[in-house]
Formats: sequence, C-alpha cells, structure tokens
Amino acid sequence: MLHNIDFSAIFSSDYSSKVSFKKGEIIHSFREYENKPPQIGAILEGTAVLEGPTNEGRWMINALISQHSLFGMESLLETKRAPELTEYRVRALENGTALFIDREFLLNYLYANPHFFHLLLDEVIVRYLFTAKNYKNINQAPIIKVTRILVEIIELLHLHETEGPIELPVYVTQTFLADYCRSSRARITEALEELRESGLLLSKKPITISSHEKLLDQVDSFQTGNGLLTKYP
Repeated sequence: MLHNIDFSAIFSSDYSSKVSFKKGEIIHSFREYENKPPQIGAILEGTAVLEGPTNEGRWMINALISQHSLFGMESLLETKRAPELTEYRVRALENGTALFIDREFLLNYLYANPHFFHLLLDEVIVRYLFTAKNYKNINQAPIIKVTRILVEIIELLHLHETEGPIELPVYVTQTFLADYCRSSRARITEALEELRESGLLLSKKPITISSHEKLLDQVDSFQTGNGLLTKYP
C-alpha cells in the first residue's frame, strides 16, 4: 500500500520539491498549475481534501486525501480523448508537508518499478470505487450516506487497522460530514443520533465509532432492509 511508502527516500530532490502547508491553506489548484510544468503531488504529512466549485460558487468536498496519497493525477494523462477537466483545489485540513514530483521522472520510475506502478493503480481504483459509490448514493437517506462516508474516512485514514473504538480526527465534524455527504447539517445530526442510539456512535465530539466491523455490518444491512434504514420512509 502507498501509505507505507517513504516518498522522500524514493524521489530525488533534483526531480521533486517539498512544500510545507498550514491548516486551511490551498496546497494545489488545478487552474493555477495547468500552465506550469506538470507535477504530481503527494501528501507526506497531514491530511487534505479535494474540493470542487458548485454553480453557486461554493467549494464542496469531493474526496479525502490522506497521508501518503497522491493528487494531480491528471498530469499523467496522454490521451486526447479525455473530457475537459473541471476546476478543483486541494485544501489542507491540518498542518503538514507535500511533495511535488516531476511528471516525466515519475513516469520513468513507474516503468522501471512495476510494483510501485501497481500500488499507484490500487490507489486510483480505490478512490474511483469510493467516488462511484458516493454518487450512486447521493439521493439516498442521510443515514446511508453518513454511514458509508464514515467507512470511507476510516479506511482511507487506515484507522481500521487498530482494534477497539475508533476516534476520528477533530476536523471530521458534523459540518464536515454534511459537506461530504451533500446533506444539511440538521439531517446529519439526525443520522448521527440514530447511530448513537444503535451503539455505533460513542461520541460526537470527537466523533468516535464503536467498531469498524459493526459499521460495515450496518452498511451491509442497508442492502437487505434490516438495518437503521427501515426507520426511514
């Protein structure tokens, strides 16, 4: 998995550059960088979100970018058949460091190191599957969306690799979840209360989940109609 890779040890400073960032700063903006030499970014420390603009000019969360994850992957495109890329930006959720890697150097490294190439493909596929599921469920009840998003956050941050209750980072608030789920804060509050009553949610500040396995069981129950969804019209 990419989260076990030390990017700094792999990529020479001649072909990459480190950038420190603070919470709330824009690490990368597609429109700002599209006329610069193509680079791919990697989060060395910290966490960020990929945001896209709405028609009203508001920025909405589209994806979580965890430590050792990549962004700016469109720089690797060779085909002319790709659709026009939409504007987006990468915003820091906490202080950290990013590494920007020269496109040609990264491509040469991928060709010479197929194992790393496969790890990168794995990262892209996982992100695609999460995004596809989120869009598929965009009109579902908030309880479905928030439960699935909690699973996504836990797995992207690799918090499920430890036993016991899972305490999410402080930036995962009810407002954050509402933005991520495309729901109102009031509906997310109701959904979290349902999770609390079921024993899945132990705390709202910080958001603490009793068990990753039980959360997955709840997601599975949505498919059969035997879970919390049955309480919703």
